[in-house]
Amino acid sequence: MKIRHLATSVLGVVIGIVTAAHAAPNFEGQQISIFTGFGAGGTYHQYAQLFSRHLGHHLPGSPRVIVQSMPGAGGVRMLNEAAARMPGDGTNLFLPPDTMIVTQLLAPDGIAFDARQFRYIGVADQQNTFLAVRRSSGSTVDDLRRIETHIGSSGTGSTGYIITSIAKPLLGLKTSIVGGYQGSQDTILAMERREVDGTVQGWQVWTQARRSWFEGPDSFAATIFQVGVTSDPDAPATPLLSTLVRPEDRPIVSILDTMGLLGRSLAAPASTSQQNVEVLRAAFEKMTRSAAFEADIHKMGLRSSPRSGQELEKAVSDAVSGANDQIIARARGLLK
Repeated sequence: MKIRHLATSVLGVVIGIVTAAHAAPNFEGQQISIFTGFGAGGTYHQYAQLFSRHLGHHLPGSPRVIVQSMPGAGGVRMLNEAAARMPGDGTNLFLPPDTMIVTQLLAPDGIAFDARQFRYIGVADQQNTFLAVRRSSGSTVDDLRRIETHIGSSGTGSTGYIITSIAKPLLGLKTSIVGGYQGSQDTILAMERREVDGTVQGWQVWTQARRSWFEGPDSFAATIFQVGVTSDPDAPATPLLSTLVRPEDRPIVSILDTMGLLGRSLAAPASTSQQNVEVLRAAFEKMTRSAAFEADIHKMGLRSSPRSGQELEKAVSDAVSGANDQIIARARGLLK
């Protein structure tokens, strides 16, 4: 009887452990942190704030969600932290920089992450990136071939650095890069103060920060080209970089076009359990479909073009794994 009783007790403990292990995650009483790799004020921070106001309402336990900024090297510092030290318990999330795949493929020095290993929760919006300069410094590619211009960036992993570095030799531009800025707002302010002549930002960043700069024939600034698979619907007149380069250089530009895949999305560390990932993905999807989210995003002047975490996970894996070694080697040479 004692043996039978002991066996029954042990079985009960085992069942309890297994049940607990497979119980649905509950974030009640916990705090979720959403990290951005840039300073406050830009669209990464704005989307992070947007997520923080709405995501918790769709998660079990309705946890508190806060935003934390971890700027450095165009977002690489945050990505390295996410890969090496962020706990994978579902309470640490981040907005991957749209340059993440490009940086991993073309500028791997100092990188401790593999974009294929992160767990992707969802995409709120996809965005093309635009090189814009003060009109007094030029308004066309031909102008930038003749006139020396200084382009601001937040680091070697940023859009401003990578796109300018690649475009310069492909188009024969007389551009130089000025680094050290904390994010999009800081760089745009430097352009306004005439510390730099231009910078590279998502179209939504430009229109949110300085829409008036691009209005009228005597506008303050002009867009030179945009990077993306197709033209941004809000700025179809600006030429795609892929149409300006030689046909043999288009595969290099296609690597840059992967920035649009990431846009403004949400991800988790690689160690995050599948259970937590599924709960977070379901909450993200419910959030982006909610009337409260739509009203808030409209109020903020942001765009919503959601995609699932599963779609993004596959797109990232395909982009990294399918990259051509010869094209990567040539593109890396252009960055030096």
